[in-house]
Amino acid sequence: MIRIALIEDDNLMREWLGRSLTTRGYKVERFRRAEDALPTLCDDTPDAVVTDIRMPGMSGIELGRMLRARGIDVPLVFMTADASESLGVDALEIGVRRLLRKPFSDLSELWAAVEDAVAESISNPNGDLAMTSHALRTPLTAIKMAFEGLIAARSLDPREQHLAEIAARNIERLATAVEDHLSRLAVAETASSE
Repeated sequence: MIRIALIEDDNLMREWLGRSLTTRGYKVERFRRAEDALPTLCDDTPDAVVTDIRMPGMSGIELGRMLRARGIDVPLVFMTADASESLGVDALEIGVRRLLRKPFSDLSELWAAVEDAVAESISNPNGDLAMTSHALRTPLTAIKMAFEGLIAARSLDPREQHLAEIAARNIERLATAVEDHLSRLAVAETASSE
């Protein structure tokens, strides 16, 4: 499922936008402040971030700069009620190509911006093969370790043993598919750079 981080200090706006994006099929994690979102964004980067610019504490621009400084190139969708030109310049400096003005005349503006951001995130895996590799291998390794820890810590009845064997085979299939996919991406990236 495609994951969106939504950062908005206004409670009603955050819930309204969050519900709206959820109805579009996204998994939406909501945050009131950029400071609250930053650890999650760094540890488990979503497919896109939708953030207000003007908030108490860290601004959306500052959040974007911190993410970029850490090498996190997640697509950013900025929202603001401030029409000043300098915000657009600041947003462009950190690679934001979507700056939405609030209030929205129609939620379809937000939906289109998020869909574009997600499409960019998904369709550009060769943009950074290391990040793609990390995004695929890290959760897979965590699943393997958790599974092995679960079955090692207890004795299994025959039914549980059968299910564990099925799960283990499918984890290995998934690992093989991930490695094959990453190999194809590496070959494509090498060919395109020649």
